[in-house]
Amino acid sequence: MSPLNGNGHRPPGAVAVPVKNEPGKFDWATLGADNAATSLIPEGLARRHLAFPARIEGNRLVVVMANPTDYAAIQALEARSRMEVVPLLGGVDDVMKAIDVHYSASVPDAFVEAVDVSFAGKTDGTARDVVREIPLVQDADLITDDPNSSPVIKVVDSLMAQAVKARATDIHVEPLEGRLRVRLRIDGLLQEVVTLPLAAHNAIVSRIKVMAGMDIAERRRPQDGHFAIRIGQTSVDVRAATGDTVHGEMVVLRLLNKSLKLFSLDGLGLSHAAAQGIRRMLAAPYGIMLVAGPTGAGKTTTLYASLNELDRKKLNIVTIEDPVEYRFEGINSMQINTKAGLTFANSLRAVLRLDPDVVLVGEIRDSETARIAVQAALTGHLVLSSIHANDATRAVTRIVDLEVEPFLLSSALLGVVGQRMIRKIDPHCAVAHWPEERDLQILDGKPSDPKARLHRGEGCYFCSSTGYFGRTGVFEVLVASDQFKSLVNKGAGHQELFAHAVTEGMVTIKQDAIQKALDGVTTPLEILRSVYAL
Repeated sequence: MSPLNGNGHRPPGAVAVPVKNEPGKFDWATLGADNAATSLIPEGLARRHLAFPARIEGNRLVVVMANPTDYAAIQALEARSRMEVVPLLGGVDDVMKAIDVHYSASVPDAFVEAVDVSFAGKTDGTARDVVREIPLVQDADLITDDPNSSPVIKVVDSLMAQAVKARATDIHVEPLEGRLRVRLRIDGLLQEVVTLPLAAHNAIVSRIKVMAGMDIAERRRPQDGHFAIRIGQTSVDVRAATGDTVHGEMVVLRLLNKSLKLFSLDGLGLSHAAAQGIRRMLAAPYGIMLVAGPTGAGKTTTLYASLNELDRKKLNIVTIEDPVEYRFEGINSMQINTKAGLTFANSLRAVLRLDPDVVLVGEIRDSETARIAVQAALTGHLVLSSIHANDATRAVTRIVDLEVEPFLLSSALLGVVGQRMIRKIDPHCAVAHWPEERDLQILDGKPSDPKARLHRGEGCYFCSSTGYFGRTGVFEVLVASDQFKSLVNKGAGHQELFAHAVTEGMVTIKQDAIQKALDGVTTPLEILRSVYAL
């Protein structure tokens, strides 16, 4: 063991002595929120050495490391913490997750600096409940209306950095009575992360407007804009939108991570049969495939995963989007600009003169776009598009409602993918349990085996005590058969189309969700929250 001084700390300059025994493996289930431990090691040092300070045991600092035999890293950690380091083995992904979760939960120094006050938070030991709330000081010296002042820039930059680390998809900046609330949408749900003085409102909103190219003098009319940022190695496109409320302008920022790899169909949560159904549609030389679901259901991700199945070297693939969310090699993307007269309809007309093989229309919103998309599918193009509808068969009736003749749609239709997003059980705190009566009701009486058990997350450090970490899709894939097309041609309604699709073997969204609960991917309560209305 390395020599310690009289206070139990290693003297500066002392060399860490390699341990003879192989380091043990860290049990993540024992991880709690130990701010004292993580305060000893700055985030940059933790990331550099892939080392997470887990807890303090007496005069020793337990550190989870991807490489616990890296003695140079151990020495650097001991020099910084001035404690003896006990290295334990942890997977690279788990260590990175722990660093992201803790250091994103910590209050950025810029927040405190900008309002010139200290924060007060709950301390009951869970990351979820360590909510940072800054006292409402209206006359803080460092709050100004100048959007280019250094503290304001630090606040906005820190806020976006924390959101990216926390895997947030949206940032909400909302003025309320007497305070400014900041919330992040993580795994589909909003979580309040910080309260700022209302005096900071105008400066923060103005700073965001400057970055997004908006008019900072206009505070009543809704505006939108976009900009790009880089957080570490992560490139993010940000779409900003403002709206006037009774307490002032609120701002919502949508974060689009450009560093994410293009998904494959197999990585979306599709069953093997569902993925094969989509591949059958994509193998067609022409026709239209629709992806249906509400806002935030992951429709764009499914469309891009579908494009990834195609040969981008031999096919001319053109996308028309509002906005272009991701840019990928080998795909030509066009941006909708209604102010310049570029709508989905006239952009689609222009694209059809560019010799496309495959056209992705970001969304069918109106009759004109629907008719042109169907005509394109009938004239030798493979058309992929999304539409707002609750399920696959309702997407078909929705297209008819948009004044597309049923006989044209039946001739062009390849099929429809209906989908939702559900939260996944956090594997770090997942436990098995016997089904309760409520679970059986949600799962339509399954599991029928009395020995079968379900799973849930007990809540831990990684998931901020929610029991969930990340999301996956639940799907229904309707491949249009000749019989189904005949019903469409006859003007059949949703109920008749749905019943026929089920008789032909379509697995519904609800059935897919139930199977994921039985497989331990999600919980019955999450199905009830996200899917059961179907």
